[in-house]
Amino acid sequence: MSAQLAIDQRTSYRGLRPLDPRKDLNQVADLIEEAFTGELEPGGIAALRDLRMLSHMGPLVGLMARSDPYLEDVLGGFVWVEDDRVVGNVTIQRLDAYGTRWQIANVAVTKAYQGRGIGRALVVAALERIADRRGSWAVLQVRSDNPIAKGLYQHLGFEGLTEDVLMQLDQTPSQATPVEPPAGLRPYRHDEWQARYTLEAACRSDLAQWWRPVRSHDFMQLAESRMGEKIWEILGRNRMRRWVIQGEHGLAAWLSIDARRWQGIHRLSFAVHPRSRGQLEQALANYALSFLSEYPRWPVRVEHQGEHRELVQALEAVGFRVLRNHLAMRFKLSAS
Repeated sequence: MSAQLAIDQRTSYRGLRPLDPRKDLNQVADLIEEAFTGELEPGGIAALRDLRMLSHMGPLVGLMARSDPYLEDVLGGFVWVEDDRVVGNVTIQRLDAYGTRWQIANVAVTKAYQGRGIGRALVVAALERIADRRGSWAVLQVRSDNPIAKGLYQHLGFEGLTEDVLMQLDQTPSQATPVEPPAGLRPYRHDEWQARYTLEAACRSDLAQWWRPVRSHDFMQLAESRMGEKIWEILGRNRMRRWVIQGEHGLAAWLSIDARRWQGIHRLSFAVHPRSRGQLEQALANYALSFLSEYPRWPVRVEHQGEHRELVQALEAVGFRVLRNHLAMRFKLSAS
């Protein structure tokens, strides 16, 4: 028996297995960092730090997972091992309290092992785990410019939902001739939140609504929030401005600007009713940049639906570039 154990310990493991939080987390963090270099936002970078911290806790991680359903989900993924080294990873996480929707994330295979079917095996294992937990839907996000990954998910039966595009202008324009506001542009009133909710709902397809539902209460701004904005403006940190254009049957467009005085990133937000698309985007983008020309020349970012091609084109026309464009996809699991 002792001899057999010695042989087993010397034999390198290869293939798919559940993630072992006691020894895999640091390697998984390295793999995710390699696979998503340049894409990680501050939240993602913080998550990698947390993984590395957990990797030093040994058996305590298992105890923590058993007492925290969220942590148990995150640590319930799979890895692919070659010569005792993690070369592939997939994370599984529930998206609602009932376990109906589950997210497949961090699907990564190190470059030297790509093209061997490892990614497919990891995703299939994730789907089987979600089915075991009686999940109804699996969802994931993939870069729109990654045809190999998209093709894999489509072959497995995933369908596209909506695109989320992040665009950036690396520096605001210098002081220039002021641009006239688009016809009909006026300040937004906080008591118009229902009209804004109606506009945002109209801008989303049914599949996009399924992915990220638009809820009316998200557009109600409390007095405390408005007061906080005013305080920050008085202190000089940033200035929030919101405008709308009235249409025949409600709001036709929305524009908001978060203009920063201190070091940071200016942020813009747009919404254009489908009936008005192709008519307002360029004028809104031009006016937004004219407004920002009076502020420090920080980068400017816009997060929006990639399907709104008219807005993407209008932003590209004034110098924005796409930082990332993710396609959300879903898979319907068989009823239990």
